[in-house]
Amino acid sequence: MTTIAQLRGASLHAQRHDETGKARVREDAEPGFGLAWSKAEDDRDYLAAFKAHKAELGAGERKGSPLCLQAICVLSPEWVQKAGNLHDPENPHNRQLFDQAKAWAESWGGKGSVIATRLDLDEKGGAVVDVMVSPVRESRGKPVISTNKALQELKQDTGERNEYSALQTSWADWCREHLDAEIVRGTRKEITQRQHLSPETYGAVMDKARSDLRRPVESVREALQGSELSWNDTDLLRDYLLLRGEISRHRDDPRGYTPPEGDLDREGVEIYTDLESNTWKLITAFRKGAESVVTAAYRFGMGWDRLKEQDGHEAGRAWFPALADRLHLGAVIAKCGDFCAEAEAFVKNLRIENPESHLSSRILWPLGSQELVERYDRHLGLSAPQHIRPVHQERIPEVQKARDVESPQQRSRHRGDDYGL
Repeated sequence: MTTIAQLRGASLHAQRHDETGKARVREDAEPGFGLAWSKAEDDRDYLAAFKAHKAELGAGERKGSPLCLQAICVLSPEWVQKAGNLHDPENPHNRQLFDQAKAWAESWGGKGSVIATRLDLDEKGGAVVDVMVSPVRESRGKPVISTNKALQELKQDTGERNEYSALQTSWADWCREHLDAEIVRGTRKEITQRQHLSPETYGAVMDKARSDLRRPVESVREALQGSELSWNDTDLLRDYLLLRGEISRHRDDPRGYTPPEGDLDREGVEIYTDLESNTWKLITAFRKGAESVVTAAYRFGMGWDRLKEQDGHEAGRAWFPALADRLHLGAVIAKCGDFCAEAEAFVKNLRIENPESHLSSRILWPLGSQELVERYDRHLGLSAPQHIRPVHQERIPEVQKARDVESPQQRSRHRGDDYGL
């Protein structure tokens, strides 16, 4: 916010004196009901709070520079509802969110940089805190309001490419540390291609979405009972339901996700190594569940080569219209592919006595799986890839590193008879 007029307008909205503010109030709610705090006597008078802020810190301002930032601190309403009613000021999650939004802003804006905070409880939605931040920095020995310098510092601290991404990453990390370890960052703009909306427009869009409730669809069982399905239809449906199920599993626990089980687990492979001479039978049994996911994905446009492209998940839009589903499916396919490569390396290395000759999963099918896992973990806002591997960290000697640059023909010879497999 760069002008006094903008601060005055934000105050009118917070006090529900403008038309937009009045329209946002629920039918059964008292206008202005919620949690609020400011440096002024009136907790929703941002202009008075800004003047009090300047007087308190003795800060000046640069001509034409922003006076403050309005940060919209958002969490999923479901998180608030875990502890009670979404619109209850006594709900401990509402109070924690309200307090931590201010604490987060001052963690990078500086102590005393927040001039006002507000959590509206008179609207249809919830779990959104408006925070007015006016950072002060030293300039030529004098305190000066400088939102740009504070944002530049935050961008550098987070390693993000721009200030908006830095704010979102910082907020998500703060919530995970101070509110709930299960909270994850929202999907990045370069993935969603969403445009930035003003707080008022954002609120109106969300209100419209909540009011546009669709007629409940019939159950899956009823839909199938009323359908004539050919053999090809049922075969396709089987793969589709497999992928849908893996999307749900990954969404429920993205960090703890493990690929579907095969006919043998790791211990079973170790037991049967001496009993089964056919190496590929063991590999196939071990990675059967994961390989079925990678194979099924081809039928819906998300084969391995396509998925490796920067926007590969977009190929599945016809079958998986929700972006979140496509991102979770991309992560599932990547992690199952990584498991396939790891499984092959694990089984073959059991039969190689010399550890210095062990195969690296990086040269096995499907190539590039680890990088793909890391990409989709970033897309989904996971702080670090934590997929499950069937083997311990590999030691790759110099001779193995050299193989990464060999021709496909040379590489195939190394994988096969040279090791007596």
